[in-house]
This record gives sequence, structure tokens and C-alpha cells, in this order.
Amino acid sequence: MFKKKLISTLGVAVGLALSGASSAATITNSDGTFAFTGFDWSSGGTAFTTGFVPVAGDTFQLTYFALATNIVNGGVNVNPLSLPHMDVIADGVANTPPAGGTTYEYTIVAVVNETVVSCVGTLCTFNVTGGNFNIYYNGTDANALAGQLGTGFDDGTVIIAGSINGGTQSTFDQANGSNSTTLQGTVTTTNNTFINPTLGGTTATTTLQIGNAITTWVNPDGFDGAAFTANNIVFQADANQSFTPAPEPGSLALLGAAFLGFFGLGRRRNKLA
Repeated sequence: MFKKKLISTLGVAVGLALSGASSAATITNSDGTFAFTGFDWSSGGTAFTTGFVPVAGDTFQLTYFALATNIVNGGVNVNPLSLPHMDVIADGVANTPPAGGTTYEYTIVAVVNETVVSCVGTLCTFNVTGGNFNIYYNGTDANALAGQLGTGFDDGTVIIAGSINGGTQSTFDQANGSNSTTLQGTVTTTNNTFINPTLGGTTATTTLQIGNAITTWVNPDGFDGAAFTANNIVFQADANQSFTPAPEPGSLALLGAAFLGFFGLGRRRNKLA
């Protein structure tokens, strides 16, 4: 049974197929202003389910939260030496920036609504029915260490926000760990103090893979200060996210993240090192 099965590792690789406008936006932080097409979110990100039962018709939510490890420009990470004030470790402690600068971090929180279509043997099919995401420009308080309850991911300034479109169907096979889906969403907020111009016009494909070792991840044991319970399935999640400037208002923007495969790293009672 899915709910009693512990899979040792869920690693996620995300492949992006971009469409729409090709020119880059810019992002501004305390290190300066940079050409920008998206974020490389930490491979140590966390996702958890709420209300999942492997029965057709079951509705549940998947929540994902992570810290950015770099800014992406045209699929290439910005040189870390150009971002000396960017904190890339979610340990609740600021890095040591050069004199005269302010340390910052980028975080994402996304909620995906899903409905189980069917589960036959090891294979489950489910539909995305909607959701939302928010990207924050934070101080350096995000903490995903074990026992720290995933605090500091949603208390910064929102710089990009949007909705996740429904209508996508996905499958997950516990036997081979493969999953592929396309998520698309609408950017509803672009904070032009940080991002210019308004974003949109991007599509992505996400692929999930299962390996045999947990890499750069520990279970934070909760989110936003609330502890996980035995009913939450918790797992490692990795994602990239790309945007392009909107050719016109209301254009679509990417939510390219590992939100759909969830038979992951067990529940809170399954303590992970």
C-alpha cells in the first residue's frame, strides 16, 4: 500500500522548454541588478502532502518550500562571486557578507491542489486542479534544519506571485519512480522594485526521479512553525523555475517545480537523518 510504503529517496530533475518572449528581465538585490530568467531552487527543498489517500476521487494539497541557491539567466547560473550577499543555506543564520552590504535570500512557497483519478498496483494517476505560488525576497531567517519546523520561508517581501492552472494530469509509478508533467500558471504579482518588466510567457516540463540516497536534505519536521503529523507524507524536492517578460498583460508564466510526485520520504514518524 502506498501510504505504508517508505521510499528511501525522491530526487527531482526539472527540464524546461521555454516559449514566449526571449528577452530577459532584470532582478535587483543588494548585490546590484542582474539579467534574470529565473531561479535555481535548492535540491534540499521540501514538499509535503495534506489529506492524501490513494483512492479515486480523493482531493489533497501538496505544499512545496525551498531556498534559492542561485539566480538563473538564460539557463546559466549567475557567478556566485557576483552575489556575495546572497544566503544559500537554509539554516536560519546569515552568511558573513563583505563590509557595507546586506545579506538576503530568495524563498518560494507553493500549494498545488490535486485529485486522485485512480491507483492500480504501483501506479497512481491524478489531476492538478489549481493552486498558487509566492516568491519572497527575505532576510536570512529561512530554516530547514531538522527539528526547526521550516520557519522563515513566507515572511519576506513578495516579489513574484501567481496562480497554478488546473487541467494537467500526471502519473507516478512507485516501481520505477518516473513522473512527467507540465505545469503552467499566471503571474498575478510582479514587484517592480525588484523585478522588471512584468513577467509571463513561459512553459516547462518536470521530471521526477528516485535514487538510492538522500542528497543534501534533512526533514525539517514541519512548516511555518507547525509540526508535521503522521498524515503528512514528506519528501525531498528539487526544482528550477524560469520566467520571461510578458508580451502582453495576463500572459502565462512558468511554475516549473517538482510538485506532482509525492510518494516520497515517509511521514514524521519515519525519522530521517
